[in-house]
Amino acid sequence: MVQPLIARCVRGLEWILADEIAAGFAPSGLRLAERQVSFTAAGLSPQLLTLRTADDLFLETGTVAGVTHTRAALPVLAAGLGQLDVAGSLAALRDIRELPDKLTFDVVASLSGQRNYNRYAVEDTAGAALGQALGARYLSRSAGPGDWPAGGTDLTVRLFLHGTDVQVALRAGPRPLHRRGWKVHTGPGSLHPPVAAALARIARHPGGGLIADPFCGDGTIPVEVALADPTARVLAADLDAGRLSNARANAAQAGVRVRFIRADAADPLTGSGPLAGSGRLNQVVTNPPWNRAVGAAGRVAAGLTPFWRQLPAAFGPRGRVTVIADAGLGVAASLRGHGYDITLVQGIRLAGRLSEILVVTPPATEPLPLDPALARWRQRAIGSNIVSAEGF
Repeated sequence: MVQPLIARCVRGLEWILADEIAAGFAPSGLRLAERQVSFTAAGLSPQLLTLRTADDLFLETGTVAGVTHTRAALPVLAAGLGQLDVAGSLAALRDIRELPDKLTFDVVASLSGQRNYNRYAVEDTAGAALGQALGARYLSRSAGPGDWPAGGTDLTVRLFLHGTDVQVALRAGPRPLHRRGWKVHTGPGSLHPPVAAALARIARHPGGGLIADPFCGDGTIPVEVALADPTARVLAADLDAGRLSNARANAAQAGVRVRFIRADAADPLTGSGPLAGSGRLNQVVTNPPWNRAVGAAGRVAAGLTPFWRQLPAAFGPRGRVTVIADAGLGVAASLRGHGYDITLVQGIRLAGRLSEILVVTPPATEPLPLDPALARWRQRAIGSNIVSAEGF
């Protein structure tokens, strides 16, 4: 059975997710759309659940048409769901993960446009219809957690309502892919793991080299960098001892090797600094504090200028910096003022908040080119109007 799949992602990262899927799963019919990549894999396997730049992955079951904005459309939805081969998709899902014979399930609906019903009406209508088709027990969100199992339901059905069409899909994993099993210690402003994985994919380069995160916080970026390239040497630093403790624990949970140190980002990395005996940097991948969700401290409390000024001395002849910043802060202009060359700007939207991923080359340093396959996917996304040269 050919099973189409839908991988969902942060807005603006579609081309990075497409590159990851293309590199790892020999897909056919790969298509980019806003916040998602659709494809058919050569075979279904648990390896699909290792996608790192995806927020979630679903097995597409089919589409119910004719679901208008009135409440009279709810019976139409129920009847349409009865015509889909949901049982076939469930059988295919068992190739990816184990499921009990008698399972519990929930339904999550995403609605676009004005409608005379809410998501709970859609979910309960679908739950009743699918419960009969699957011989499974539906647990409603409209009634609150109630008798939900401590670990959640066995299966989640997703409904995406666009216009009068309802796309129906089954979540591939037991939980959304953005929830990392290793990320058990966090604090304010901790980075969304798939965004950190996207930064790590941008940083991918033959030979790995020495990659540093001078503002590592809970360690999300260095852990994702180490998972993406086990050959890379990863250095992570932070001034906050508590967040550094979180980072060490998370890295241990992930089973990756990262060298953690407590340091002020304004202090020189070379000489007797953190890089002593380690050689020159190849890359920096970081999410600095912008005094929004997290305040800066130490000698960068008043601004990051001391950090940007000392950083170029830590690089070898070639290198790059990949950084994420809140949009509207003028970070690109500030970096140009410090002599950095901007080679890529990609806007993203996460939970309604606009940010920018910037790839820059330090002064007096030769740039590291973007991976050719990744660059091709970016151009394809731009040509398809999924993203623009600097945003979406």
